[in-house]
Amino acid sequence: MNTKPKHVASRTLTGPLEWQNSSVLPGALPEAIAALKEEEGGDLLVIGSTVLVQSLIQHGLVDELRLMIAPVLVGGGKRIFPDDGALRPLRLVDHEVSAGSIIATYAPA
Repeated sequence: MNTKPKHVASRTLTGPLEWQNSSVLPGALPEAIAALKEEEGGDLLVIGSTVLVQSLIQHGLVDELRLMIAPVLVGGGKRIFPDDGALRPLRLVDHEVSAGSIIATYAPA
């Protein structure tokens, strides 16, 4: 993971960052992500931020969602999807079962 480029979305951090091959996204988030999507390279993955995912969904910048559905009931937690009432149809493009969990891959319909 250290050798891969990492793009950090932050309202407070500035560069340079200590983690190898990491940089803070410049400017407004939607424009910065749209610019990254235009570059050559691999997929962009989000790790560890439901707030970032919600923003990307709201701006139509998500090409694919991979959701792990685990057989656990939880009475609360962080929301993945924005609470704005917008209808965003998805279509199932892939799925697998792993250790009792379902990994479902969706794309915007």
